[in-house]
Amino acid sequence: MAIIYQISLHGSAFDARDLSWAEAIAESGCKPDRGWIDPIHKRPLMKGEFGCSVSHLQVWRKIAATGLNGIVLEEDAVFDGINAHHVDHKLDGYDSAWLGYRWNDMGYWYNCHAYAITPSTAKHLIDGFADAIIPVDEWVPQKLKDKKNYFYEPERVKQIPRASRPSTVEGTDIMEIQDELFIVTVATEESKMWALEQSAEKQGTSVINLGKDHPWRDPMTSLAGMPKIQLVNEFLATISPDAIVLFMDGYDTFFADSPITILERFKDMDADIVFGAESECWPISENAEQWPDVGTKYKFLNSGLYIGKAKALHGFIAQGQESADKDDQLFCQKRYLNNKTDWKIKLDTEAYIFQNHEPNIRVVNDQLWNDETGCCGCIYHGNGGEAAKAFFITMAEKFDLMPEAEKVELPSPYYLTLEYDEVAPDMLCTDFLTDMQCSYLIHKSESYGKWGELDGDKFPAQEIRLRQLGLWHEYERLWHEKLGKIAEQYWVPMQHIGLRDAFTMRYTMNTQRTLGLHTDASLVTGSVKLNEEYEGAELVFPRQDFSNINVPRGRCILFPSEVTHGHEVKELISGQKYSLTMWTSRYKGDVNG
Repeated sequence: MAIIYQISLHGSAFDARDLSWAEAIAESGCKPDRGWIDPIHKRPLMKGEFGCSVSHLQVWRKIAATGLNGIVLEEDAVFDGINAHHVDHKLDGYDSAWLGYRWNDMGYWYNCHAYAITPSTAKHLIDGFADAIIPVDEWVPQKLKDKKNYFYEPERVKQIPRASRPSTVEGTDIMEIQDELFIVTVATEESKMWALEQSAEKQGTSVINLGKDHPWRDPMTSLAGMPKIQLVNEFLATISPDAIVLFMDGYDTFFADSPITILERFKDMDADIVFGAESECWPISENAEQWPDVGTKYKFLNSGLYIGKAKALHGFIAQGQESADKDDQLFCQKRYLNNKTDWKIKLDTEAYIFQNHEPNIRVVNDQLWNDETGCCGCIYHGNGGEAAKAFFITMAEKFDLMPEAEKVELPSPYYLTLEYDEVAPDMLCTDFLTDMQCSYLIHKSESYGKWGELDGDKFPAQEIRLRQLGLWHEYERLWHEKLGKIAEQYWVPMQHIGLRDAFTMRYTMNTQRTLGLHTDASLVTGSVKLNEEYEGAELVFPRQDFSNINVPRGRCILFPSEVTHGHEVKELISGQKYSLTMWTSRYKGDVNG
């Protein structure tokens, strides 16, 4: 006997009314027919009509799957009784049976509030509908005009009058015929996308989370991230090829300007796809020579932010995924460098739309301001290690995005307590950097890659200034908040002035292996071992009979360095040693520029 299916918003019907068009399309997996115009009212599709049609489609799929006839009733259907056996009997000779209907002046019936169909008819109605949704009242008579359709006379099922029960379809949003922007992310742990969600709400927009309820979890500390590419690719197959898609990483991005501005700037760039760009070549720094100079330091593709036309994006990311070593950024970089298509793919080298991690960025009049490029980016991305994440939190606070609960729970990449140990005469040791922050400094330095000697240095070494890495202000703040306070507390009545210089150092078997006995041009020096995968190259203080050989990575040694604490680095035996050295000013204005 035929199965009765009721389409009800109180049941399993698809309710699109409180969703954005982007969310309705994403959640339903269906696409509206953007060229359809109501033959009477001369308007595009309404959101309520879209939801109603999707609900009927879902029922048709059930009927086709069961192999049994189905009777479909909308929630406003009114009847004294339905003889299911009689309906089954009619469907032996007909493709459809209409228990309720209306005829219009254009020669076909409408109102799908009560009808019955066979499984084969359900399959026929399903064909092509998900890719071109129009009102079900228009689709069904068009699809069944050449089928055998039985109309009960008089009709057995009526509708509740509009005066008694307002329509759940009429009065809903009408789809605008214009460029359609879908904003998507992949956030499998939704609590971590607080900044993105709050900034989207402030900008009056919404973000489609393709990672919702997805099982993928990855700390993203090495090559990883291909599920993001795969989920975006699946989404692109469900929308119009003419739509525009903006992708933002979920946990470390936020809007600093409106989607309207983003769309306008994308059009200004005259490209099919625009990727964000960053100043370091990651995940493989050895590939840096493949990237041409572009006039700014942002010349390397970052896959955490991009915008493009759906057709171009689908073609770009649908090919060659097996060669990406499971990393989304490496995959996109390879596709970009080897692009042999007709698509115009550009990098946002001026941070015109996308501002990736930049510790020297400023907030001016509630906008991101980049002194180097003279642009105000529309989206900020705190990509990178723990220092970048800490700076991202600072920027989010400036845009008033972080609730109090988050301020308590978010970890710091630094140890900011004022506790210390005295490890030798006038030598202190304190916890300073986490293991991840040590690794980040090594990675940041190697990505920059320009190791060298400082001009005029009597004891030259292979160094990179933190100013060159964009980390100067961050570590200057850390001296004031932690190390300077410890120094003043221990060496009373010394007064801490500020950070004079800070640089990473590298010792390798084929470059520099040792450093001679010397003192520093610094009131108080801080030294941090950044790794432990080497032999030899210990920092030694002969007068104090002390070596840092047993000091763990990340702990900072503090010592007065101009006269009494001469030190040297013994010869490296194997591996590579990385360290961080920080000098403080001896008088006001004493800064190693």
